[in-house]
Amino acid sequence: MTSEDTSKSITFYPRKGSAVGNLLMADKEQQKKSMKKWKRVNNYFMIPFYRVGLLPLLGAGFIFLLLFTKGRKTGKVRITPLEYQKINGIIHIFASRGDKANWLMNLKANLEDVKIRVGFKKYRVKPEILDIEERKSVFYWYVSKHPMAAKALMGWNKKEDDPEKTDFSFLAEKIVVVKLYTRK
Repeated sequence: MTSEDTSKSITFYPRKGSAVGNLLMADKEQQKKSMKKWKRVNNYFMIPFYRVGLLPLLGAGFIFLLLFTKGRKTGKVRITPLEYQKINGIIHIFASRGDKANWLMNLKANLEDVKIRVGFKKYRVKPEILDIEERKSVFYWYVSKHPMAAKALMGWNKKEDDPEKTDFSFLAEKIVVVKLYTRK
């Protein structure tokens, strides 16, 4: 190892106190508080305002989508608002709780029954769960293209942090990324 190699400091994410950090690394009580807060926002704001068409009118359709899955136990339609990113024209969604996310478990159980609503349009989609290496690439892309959102979600500091010196392994192991291909 050269002196150049040792001078490179590797940064790991998420940082404690960030939204994703609270879901992945905090104690059980803090995780429960964070989940309760997100559920409240989703149930009383995101879903109702999206359903009546207010959020798409306000431009939230460029940030959030509604994911429709079939419940793995009940068979009922489940609606989950999620942030999405389009990478090379393909929608990507993120399960910050990893395999513990109910919407992801429902999606895996019923791959053929997945729909999304983006803005005012509804699509049937084919999901593809990315492997660890692909996830790392997505996180690199995310912090490079959306540093302000990355700051809120994972504690990214665009002035001090460098994507080239960042190890996204922990995030890639914990957060599941799903590509959604539209079906005809």
